[in-house]
Amino acid sequence: MSACATCIYWDVFASDASKGLCRFGAPAVSSFVSGQSSVLWTTTDASDWCGQYASAPVPPPPLMPVVSGVAASQPNITVNADTMLGCGLITGFFVTPVRTGRIAAIISGTLTSSTANAQINITGRHGTGSAPANGDGASGQLWATTQHYFVSSAKDVHGFTVLGGNPNLALNVPVWFDLSVASPAGGVTTIADIQSLLFEL
Repeated sequence: MSACATCIYWDVFASDASKGLCRFGAPAVSSFVSGQSSVLWTTTDASDWCGQYASAPVPPPPLMPVVSGVAASQPNITVNADTMLGCGLITGFFVTPVRTGRIAAIISGTLTSSTANAQINITGRHGTGSAPANGDGASGQLWATTQHYFVSSAKDVHGFTVLGGNPNLALNVPVWFDLSVASPAGGVTTIADIQSLLFEL
């Protein structure tokens, strides 16, 4: 059990350090006189405890990070082996876990090839430190299962979505999320309309 005095939701009274206000889930109370709602925080003792305890300096769940980004159209690339798109350098494609280290990731976009009967593989990769640039070789850890696409006619456009994440990332360390693309049959691969959603659970 942990005392209210060490909980992030608790604000100590300046006049009496043994008491304070619990700022978790305060009820809204309507006034019969004015008809307006007001918030009433619960007064607790420093030694009290409850099931909503959260130790400082960790922020409460509503403050856990959620980021999203939209990438400009990436240059067309001719690839066989996995090649990075460079999304990790774009705002909204990196996130810093602050509470649990469990990050869920969604990156979507469109793809096409200059040649018919082309196979295009899209793989989610993530890492710390300097993010790879567009055209760099594959790097980082996998955060999703590789998605396999088949373009039967040249310049057919297909949508793709990569889902996944990592349940055990280090706290307070920025992590970039990116995609790698491979096309075993060659040809010019076009990746566009890329957008991301990263959030901590």
